Amino acid sequence: IHLFGTDKTGKDIFSRTLHAIYTSLAVGTLGVLIAFVLALVIGGVSGYFGGWIDSVLQMFTDAIRTVPPIPLFMAFAAFMPDTWSSEVRFFFIASVLGLIGWPTLARRIRTHLLTERSQEYVLAAELCGAKPGHVIRRHLLPSFTSYIIVDLMITFPYVVRSETALSFIGLGLTDPVNSLGSLMQNVSKADVLLNYQWYLIPVIFFIAFVLAFVFVGDGIRDAADPYSQTKK
Repeated sequence: IHLFGTDKTGKDIFSRTLHAIYTSLAVGTLGVLIAFVLALVIGGVSGYFGGWIDSVLQMFTDAIRTVPPIPLFMAFAAFMPDTWSSEVRFFFIASVLGLIGWPTLARRIRTHLLTERSQEYVLAAELCGAKPGHVIRRHLLPSFTSYIIVDLMITFPYVVRSETALSFIGLGLTDPVNSLGSLMQNVSKADVLLNYQWYLIPVIFFIAFVLAFVFVGDGIRDAADPYSQTKK
């Protein structure tokens, strides 16, 4: 039984959609992890030390933020050889998304550190001889871990959306790899008007997928920071 029908090659659309969701989840998870590590290092150093170090790192962060992703991926698509396997392309795309997706998260971590570094418990730890890495890891980060989790939850759907958009225009994952973007490529074909009920199914799943993570992220943010809500 084919719940969503089959494509032109006879493959079941339902099973392909489920596997595409798994692929998009994997790409988003790896990309967010890479972005988180870079944001934690750069944002942590910038927010804790301040001064000229902060100025240099912020200029570097602004430079990364101004890089347009589509031309960058067009250059990478020309660079990627056809001999690369699907696994190599998968890790490459996830890594690039992580390398260009950390600036916003780094700025948030920097803002939290700038706020917390002048607190008395931080000064007490420094007077006891604690090194900067120890202070950041054991004292500063735990004070706003909930906010970091919220930022990661909100960043995740944007990474997935970027991968889907790139795969849709042919710069990301392509057949035979099942991803939401590669499945949505069928929507751009001429026969979509005759088979829209099958081709639009990946689009519906993609919209529901992104909205689910956005709503969960908003809910966690409200729970982590109840003072951000307007009291009635």
